[in-house]
Amino acid sequence: MQCLNDHLASYLERARSLEADNQRLESEIQEHLKKKEGPRDWGHYFKTIVDPRAQIFASSVDNACIILQIDNGHLAADDFRVKYETELAMHQSVESDINGLRKVTDNTSATQLQLETEIEALKDQLLFMKNHEEEVNGLQNQTANSGLTVELDAPKSQEVRKIMADIWAQDDALAQKNREELGQVLVPVD
Repeated sequence: MQCLNDHLASYLERARSLEADNQRLESEIQEHLKKKEGPRDWGHYFKTIVDPRAQIFASSVDNACIILQIDNGHLAADDFRVKYETELAMHQSVESDINGLRKVTDNTSATQLQLETEIEALKDQLLFMKNHEEEVNGLQNQTANSGLTVELDAPKSQEVRKIMADIWAQDDALAQKNREELGQVLVPVD
């Protein structure tokens, strides 16, 4: 322990001597500078740096304005990108709706042609039935005049008017259904 105390004491003595030497050297440096230069006047240097300092300030302001414009440009570009993506999505949605409507229109046209063909066939059948009814009436008149009695065991035929009314009702229901489907497709999407 004594040895450690001796080392510590010698270390402290050396640190004090170095501090004293350092203070002495600093005072010598200060005296030397005072003798060599005397008091300093920095005023003429400030006059020289006023213009460059103003230019640096102006350049800093210009740089800040340019950075602000760049940031505004980035924000505007992001805004336009979002608007473009929104418009593109709407455009694709409308195209999809149009293609769907074309399919519905084609189906409706095909159904309409089919129904018109059926109506024409039914008109022909109705005309045939009327001609047949006239022929039957003519034959009944001839048989009534001739005194001949003929009885037929045939099932009672359906009324042509009832058949036509049923067909027209089915046609109206199908047309209404097509209108409703077309109306649902045309409903605007919010």
